[in-house]
Amino acid sequence: MENLQQVNKLQQEATTAIEDLQTGKRADVEGVISATQKADAAFHMLVAVRNKLQTAFEEIKQMRT
Repeated sequence: MENLQQVNKLQQEATTAIEDLQTGKRADVEGVISATQKADAAFHMLVAVRNKLQTAFEEIKQMRT
């Protein structure tokens, strides 16, 4: 559950960074890109873990039948 919270936090930080850049509260494009890339990488990792768990669950279901 903690991992989900961390991914969510990174997504929120990236969204805030983008909004701040658009409104002029922030000027460092590199920081915004970095925050966005971190959030994207974390999300893709989370999806990969979910996919692995789903595959393992399906394999276990097949073994039981």
